[in-house]
Amino acid sequence: MGCVYYTRHGQTIWNVENKICGATDVPLTELGHEQAITLGKEIAASDMKIDEILYSPLSRAAETARHISEETSIPMRMEPRLT
Repeated sequence: MGCVYYTRHGQTIWNVENKICGATDVPLTELGHEQAITLGKEIAASDMKIDEILYSPLSRAAETARHISEETSIPMRMEPRLT
């Protein structure tokens, strides 16, 4: 049986301001980029078997997925139903 792993996007300025982003396209902060890179490195060092990274059309999700993909070489694909 397969596994599905979920992760949240990295930090955004609205997270810092304690605002709910919802469908508003708020970009990652510098820390958010660092968090995504760190997660990618942790996944790469683990024994997790991941076939594909699916992400929503929002830039914060796409940037998080991109960093993870760059660290792991796992292909990524935008999935509009995740909006």
